[in-house]
Amino acid sequence: MDLAPKHRQPIQLPRPWPACAQGLLRQGAAWLHTGDTGEGLLALPGPALVSTWGDQTWDTRLGGKPLPGSPWAALEATVKAQPCPWIGAASFELACDEAELLRKPVEQGRLGQHWVAVEEALHVIGDEGELWSWGASPPDPATWLARLTSTGALGQASVDLAALWTEEQHRWAVERIQACILEGGFYVANLCVPFEGHLSGDPVALALSAFQRARPPFGALLNLDGLYLLSLSMERLLARRGDRLWSQPIKGSTPLTGDAEQDLAAAVLLLADPKERAEHTMILDLVRNDLGRVAVPGSVRVVRPMAVEPYPTVQHLVSTVEATAHPGLGLAELLRSVLPGGSVTGAPKHAVCTHLALAEAGPRGFYCGAVGWISPTGDLDLALPIRTAQIQGDQLTYWTGGGITRRSDPGREWAELQLKTRAITGESGCAGAP
Repeated sequence: MDLAPKHRQPIQLPRPWPACAQGLLRQGAAWLHTGDTGEGLLALPGPALVSTWGDQTWDTRLGGKPLPGSPWAALEATVKAQPCPWIGAASFELACDEAELLRKPVEQGRLGQHWVAVEEALHVIGDEGELWSWGASPPDPATWLARLTSTGALGQASVDLAALWTEEQHRWAVERIQACILEGGFYVANLCVPFEGHLSGDPVALALSAFQRARPPFGALLNLDGLYLLSLSMERLLARRGDRLWSQPIKGSTPLTGDAEQDLAAAVLLLADPKERAEHTMILDLVRNDLGRVAVPGSVRVVRPMAVEPYPTVQHLVSTVEATAHPGLGLAELLRSVLPGGSVTGAPKHAVCTHLALAEAGPRGFYCGAVGWISPTGDLDLALPIRTAQIQGDQLTYWTGGGITRRSDPGREWAELQLKTRAITGESGCAGAP
């Protein structure tokens, strides 16, 4: 995590990581977890920038004080004015509004984005800890040790889920998309379904077990005004370092069994599957177009096309698209160009989002929006919150979805939705994107 703190100071963790963090997490600390390398960032939140839906527009406030402009413009101005980074998330519906895409109606007071300023954080790789600070003074190790020592027993958590519509409803929705494709309305659409259920335990215990099991490259546990966001994402939506931009869309999946010979054969079949390749290619072209709108002409390139990447239970087709930002590119313009992510909408975006606004069971919320960090320099790393639960009290909503093409089989699409819930329930099996 390239966040350029002003002060760095080693710290000996009092207990194994991340169990020692649970006390702070239950008090609302923000946690970004990079499971494939064991890297994590536990941040003490400061002032919050929050956008909520009013009667006709988004109301954005910083520390309770109203801010002018659109949500993305307010976020850009706020981030620039502070010396520290911001950690948080934005919803799919807010991203649609900023990009002028049709979306589901949301009720008044619905949270659209929530970002917190981070003045101090604990950075961990493996069992090695380092305190980071962006303020005038270095962090106090004694204070942090006290915070990390005062923790209770490791809790347990479990989740039960049920889809909000039936297999027949899903089949009808899939076939309607296929009819639109044949009519020339669009090429691929990402159809998503909410699952709702009950959480036994607390979000912190659920995150501890889920991160250990799933090892998500872009995990996060954020407390957004009492709404917990638990993301087990493996997809980088958008990153920036200076004038370098890149995105890593995922489309295409096959189970990972642990048998090297069998998994290699499955990877070869995945790479050759015409449905998966067609779907991936269409989304890849969409991401190239999105970055091209804010890039130096001719700088957009696919540097790693359709690589097969393994995760604990699945293999995915992942591409890396890079570009050079045009001079003076601001945060708001960049976010409007790329969000919402092409791999969770479809192509072309306007036509697909118009259809999904009528076809899906409800607003997605933070699922398929963005989650991660943004620095005052404009550098950022945002994941696409797939494999993501939104938790309010003991009620949990978890969306799953998949790209629908003219080759899609409705029965297989429905089965894939069920498999994807296992990322959060902990049952064994494949969990493909998104």
